[in-house]
Amino acid sequence: MVRATLTITVKEGREADFERAWRDVAEVVRRNPDNIRQVLLRDSADSRSFVVMSDWVDREAFTRFERSPEQDELTAPLRDLRESGSMTVHELVAEIEGGAR
Repeated sequence: MVRATLTITVKEGREADFERAWRDVAEVVRRNPDNIRQVLLRDSADSRSFVVMSDWVDREAFTRFERSPEQDELTAPLRDLRESGSMTVHELVAEIEGGAR
């Protein structure tokens, strides 16, 4: 499994718009059989700073989606709302869950 992490600074005053647009995109992406999960995080100290995480079955599946014309069109509204962004992709080596649920 790989986890793609996109750190984004959203344009000032557009935070709620970004959250709505992300949910719309996430609803479509979740239908991809190679997508495991997606998470949206917001920095509690900086409301313009978000982290988008998505887990994929493998790097090839993520790359296939990331380079697809569908992805480019689908995520255009998110790009319009961001001021900056940077992505990393990591292979999951280990995961240990805690007792709290």
